[in-house]
Amino acid sequence: MKKVYYLIVLIAIFGLIVSGCIPVVPPSEQNELGSTVSKTTIVSEGGEEYINVITNGHKIKNKWDLKGSFKVYDGYNWDGLVPEGATWEYSIHIKEAMNGDFSVGSIRFTSGDIEVIGHVKQTKSDYHYWYEAPYDYHNPNLAASGTAEYNDETYNFQFLFSTRAMWFAISYESLEPYWTNEDVWKGSVREYQLCSVLNAGIFTLDPKNIH
Repeated sequence: MKKVYYLIVLIAIFGLIVSGCIPVVPPSEQNELGSTVSKTTIVSEGGEEYINVITNGHKIKNKWDLKGSFKVYDGYNWDGLVPEGATWEYSIHIKEAMNGDFSVGSIRFTSGDIEVIGHVKQTKSDYHYWYEAPYDYHNPNLAASGTAEYNDETYNFQFLFSTRAMWFAISYESLEPYWTNEDVWKGSVREYQLCSVLNAGIFTLDPKNIH
């Protein structure tokens, strides 16, 4: 009797398979389901490695490798430690991620015996404060922030860069909510700052696009 029962069950299952009644996820839906699974892999691209996640937030969008010099703007002479009109050397190395919160890099400024190095923690393009400022004529810009080392002390830093000017300031003040609101520290909390003379076209806003 049991054999007959099992035979009936097998025949019923076989009938469902033939008629297509057993639910099977279509290939297209299988892919969609798979895309919701978080995966992390290391991918090599042009000698550079980045973490590839589904949002691509860590993926490198642009590489900034810039060196040069500029004269300081009057009043932005590193708290009087650098003469008005002095020359600063700069070196900028930034890996700008698709999501700016994952950007990394370094920014170095030197003038005479003064050296300050910023460690980039995040970036933003077309930072509102400078993009809307009259003296920058709505030029595209790159903003960066992070921590800075100067005279064996650690500060926070803000950096703005466009074809017209370059500005860098360090402070003990937190970056929030300034960074979120795309604003800058008030002058009273800036421990040191420098700014290049304003001159349209003095810098080249031309990163190495790795795509």
